[in-house]
Amino acid sequence: MADESATPSLSLARYTTALERAASLVERGRDMVLVLSQRGFTAVAASYDHSFALKRDGSLWAWGHNGVGQLGLGDRETRFEPTRVGADSDWAAAVADRWHTLALKRDGSLWAWGDNTAGELGLGDRSIRVEPTRVGADSDWATVVVGECYSLALKRDGSLWA
Repeated sequence: MADESATPSLSLARYTTALERAASLVERGRDMVLVLSQRGFTAVAASYDHSFALKRDGSLWAWGHNGVGQLGLGDRETRFEPTRVGADSDWAAAVADRWHTLALKRDGSLWAWGDNTAGELGLGDRSIRVEPTRVGADSDWATVVVGECYSLALKRDGSLWA
C-alpha cells in the first residue's frame, strides 16, 4: 500500500488548478483594467461573451459576440476591439446580460437593445433591437440590472419596474 500522505490527492490537485486559473484571470483582468484606463475608460460592464466600457467623455464602447445585436452597433457582427456605440456622449451606465443590454443616460432616460424574445427590453413587443432604443419617455431612472430573459429598473422615487 502506497503512503497516501506522500502523493497529493486528486481533489487537492483540482483545487490547485482552480486557484491557478483564478489567479490567471485576476492577472488578465488587472491588465485589461490598466489598458482600458489608459484609453480613457472609467467603467466596464461585462457579460458572458461581450463587454461595454464607458469613457470619461460619456461615450459608450462595446466589443465581443453580437449574434442578436447586444452590442447596439446596428448589426450582428462580432467585434474584437472596443467599438463606439453610436455618436452620443451622454451615457451614464450600462449593464449586460448574455443576450441583451440596458443603459442609462445622464438625463435619466433608459435605453435597451439586443434579444427581446421574452420582452426583456421593456418595449412592449418581442422584436430584437440592434441599436439602442429608448424605453418609454420617463427620465427618472436611477439604476438597472439584467439577467437571463429579464430586466429590472429602479426609479429615483424608489419604485421598482420589471
